[in-house]
Amino acid sequence: MSWVTVQRQASHWLDRLGLLGSVGVMLIVASVLTWLTLVQRDEQELVRVTQGIADLQQQEAEKSSLPSNPVLGQEEQLALFYKNFPTELQVPDLLKQIFKAADKEGLTLETAEYAVVKSGTDRLVRYRVALPVKGSFKQMIQFMDAVLQQNIAIALENATFKREKVDDGQIEARLVFVLLVDSQP
Repeated sequence: MSWVTVQRQASHWLDRLGLLGSVGVMLIVASVLTWLTLVQRDEQELVRVTQGIADLQQQEAEKSSLPSNPVLGQEEQLALFYKNFPTELQVPDLLKQIFKAADKEGLTLETAEYAVVKSGTDRLVRYRVALPVKGSFKQMIQFMDAVLQQNIAIALENATFKREKVDDGQIEARLVFVLLVDSQP
């Protein structure tokens, strides 16, 4: 069937239907096309929403399959907190770590000052270690970084740097570290 034949038959039917019939057929065709468009879009939306619900259900199932951690009591939390700190018996080992880090960086440690800072109610004891150090600035920074990375119970309290001349490669520093240790292991 050719295009010309289809046109003739359509023209024949439109003539038989008249103006009102032709408008009716066009409205029916437009309604069908609109309905198909809306249904297709809504079906795509339905698929998207259904997939989203399935994903949420899967996440919820994974969540519920994980072991639940009960909330720790205050005493348990404190015990866990203090467990991270070394004991007073480990202070010589901590000092050795500091001295090894200085030696590794090629720094000169001539003397050291030690002081225990303990209040009557604190469980953590603070050991203050003041170190006069000589070396380059880069060595000082690497030394401080190495000491602080080794143990979370060591903190840098103070650092004072002094250089005799502007172009001098060597500097003198006074570094004060604080060692926090548990007095009740």
